[in-house]
Amino acid sequence: MLQPPLFFRQFEGIAAMPRAIAAPLISAPAAHAAMDDNRQPHWYLVRTKTGKERWVRDQLANVVPEVFLPMLKSKAPRWGRMAVSIGPLFPCYVFARFDLKAQYFDVKYMAGVRAIVSAGADPLAVPAPIVSEIRRRGVNDVIEIPDKPIGIGERVVVVEGPFRGFEAIFQRYLAGTERVAILLSAVESGGLRVVLSASAVVKDS
Repeated sequence: MLQPPLFFRQFEGIAAMPRAIAAPLISAPAAHAAMDDNRQPHWYLVRTKTGKERWVRDQLANVVPEVFLPMLKSKAPRWGRMAVSIGPLFPCYVFARFDLKAQYFDVKYMAGVRAIVSAGADPLAVPAPIVSEIRRRGVNDVIEIPDKPIGIGERVVVVEGPFRGFEAIFQRYLAGTERVAILLSAVESGGLRVVLSASAVVKDS
């Protein structure tokens, strides 16, 4: 038995989805409604093999009426610089809308697919408002979460430029949020105040 993943809690933390939408994947009444009307296309959650989300999305697009693979655009330090990456918002899961009775086996046994998320033997229909809400938050199915402002006095690390690798104390933003003033905390810096591009510093984790 494959239970619905708890990824909507993850999405709530990332994108502040309203709690009414970020509740469990499906309620019992919605599940029964879907089972009673399987001839109509409903949204289902397809679990893929690791790293096969895009491939499964492209294959499903040739078989079912609609496929949705929400992506997340994020930034992370890499090789001393901030790099932008785009990957699945919910790794190993793809939303697909299809006629369960007519296309169940086509989807379930497609290469790259592990299962259709189910409760017992019954695939669970995903309420359409959940899919619509996730889609609303992105552009071309890509969701970008704004960077949280750094607070005064927070510890940061420089990831670009000649001070790369130095720890510092954040002082304030300059010229909107494009440049920042920090106080280097390394002993050899002598408490030097430095102005850098905002992209050159990240919160110290």
